[in-house]
Amino acid sequence: MPPVPAAILALLADHHVLTLSVQDAQGPWASSAFFAYDPRDVALIFLGSMDTRHAQAIQADPRIAGCVAGQPRDISQILGLQFAGSAFVVEDEVEKARVLALYHQRFPETRKVSSPVWMATLDVMKLTDNRVKFGTKTHWRRAAE
Repeated sequence: MPPVPAAILALLADHHVLTLSVQDAQGPWASSAFFAYDPRDVALIFLGSMDTRHAQAIQADPRIAGCVAGQPRDISQILGLQFAGSAFVVEDEVEKARVLALYHQRFPETRKVSSPVWMATLDVMKLTDNRVKFGTKTHWRRAAE
């Protein structure tokens, strides 16, 4: 697996909310969640109830897409990440403890929250950074093309 570019890692460190997109029988759906980045698996960790529409959709079809971005008004300041991959509930207790430690380090106020732990493994990422130059893109893929 190729290393994740520093510009993408910086965005993931500076932002804390993802938008997750799924597809179900009713059509496309999006949700937002706080996330922690897992560098070992190149994944985003988030918490969420099993009875939400996006959780139900992921259980039926784990393919996901999403983005992480701020909302600058000035177009020259746009910085955002688009991603695609797959998501699942972390069932293994050792793995759950490992990724929850990452999540709790970032969001210590969630230590007493009881919730399923989700992992979105990322297969493709594209960073757009207009701060460098309008339309500057940085790409990453888990597998070599």
